[in-house]
Amino acid sequence: ELALRMRQGIETSARRAAIERANLDELGLKFVVYNHLLGNGTTTPQLPDEHECRFGQWFYAEDRQGREDAFRQIEAPNTAVHDEARAALAAYDRQALEDALSHLGRMEEANREVMRIVDRLVAGRGA
Repeated sequence: ELALRMRQGIETSARRAAIERANLDELGLKFVVYNHLLGNGTTTPQLPDEHECRFGQWFYAEDRQGREDAFRQIEAPNTAVHDEARAALAAYDRQALEDALSHLGRMEEANREVMRIVDRLVAGRGA
């Protein structure tokens, strides 16, 4: 009984750590975008797509059994974070600053939705 509870506690902690690490990756992506738009760097950075990030690796993995509803809910806003980040960089590179700001706003909105879902996952409430 005690060994089972310990195992469950460890699995829960590992799951939370993995979720938080994936969320940190998304924050890193945003940092790269903002850093470029602030003029730091001469070449446009290559961003990972939604399949390459940690969230994407979860829902695009071959073994899709046992996927939680919350992970599936992350897919659309996570994709939007990546799409809007790339669009913001492209707009900036063509000096369309108003467009870049619009894309940044949509990137942030999508990221807030990802973070709401992550918060529910970490708290163990599902989505």
